[in-house]
Amino acid sequence: MSGLGKDWWRVVKALDKLSCFYDDLNSVISLGRDKVLRRVTARNLGKIDGVVLDAGAGNGAMTKAVLLENPNVNLVVMLDFLPEMLKKANVEHSVCEKVIGVFEAIPIRNGSVNGVVMAFSLRDAYDMEAALQNVRRVMKNGGKLAILELGKPDCMFKRFLVSLYWKLISPMLAFLKLGSKGLLAYEIYPTYTKMPENRVLIETIKVFFENVKAEKKMLDGVLLINASAPRTVKYTRQPSVDGLS
Repeated sequence: MSGLGKDWWRVVKALDKLSCFYDDLNSVISLGRDKVLRRVTARNLGKIDGVVLDAGAGNGAMTKAVLLENPNVNLVVMLDFLPEMLKKANVEHSVCEKVIGVFEAIPIRNGSVNGVVMAFSLRDAYDMEAALQNVRRVMKNGGKLAILELGKPDCMFKRFLVSLYWKLISPMLAFLKLGSKGLLAYEIYPTYTKMPENRVLIETIKVFFENVKAEKKMLDGVLLINASAPRTVKYTRQPSVDGLS
């Protein structure tokens, strides 16, 4: 099983603590690239209408990008496990609905959404395979998936540099900008270590989706992945969320 597993609760508690300054932290540790990357991710959905699921919506930054790039969307379902994050989502829009839940047991009926976006959230899954399967479950056949995530480079030298950034440099930058609370950026590093290498992650996504395309940025330390839900379900594995109960 790939995913956070037993570290899930610790990471969730850290995310809850940084909910008040989530935007500022993201801006610092992404070297000011977070908003641009979200806009690109939203565009990767293509010209989409109907219902979009923002899986791991947090404070609504990705939802805002979706609405800017896809004005014909009828509804954005903002899914997050943390109520405080969703409360701070200042997305004043009539087409947004906030839902509390986890990726492995999304409280949405089968085949009900046209598109799914996941921005820096897939790595926070308890069980990544179960999360991807559940995302596929709620999507319509042929629906679009767009993922923005940290990448773990396949090249050993690049992997060393990216690992060094998340372990030491990003917490230092966050501390210099935000003070002691910025040290919570260190909590990103354990989630990075749990990530599979890029080629493995892409192959895992291909188990559940088709037409998978990946673009690597920032020394392969950031992945932009877009895919579509198959016309027929090709897997039988059932999600397991025992560790979340």
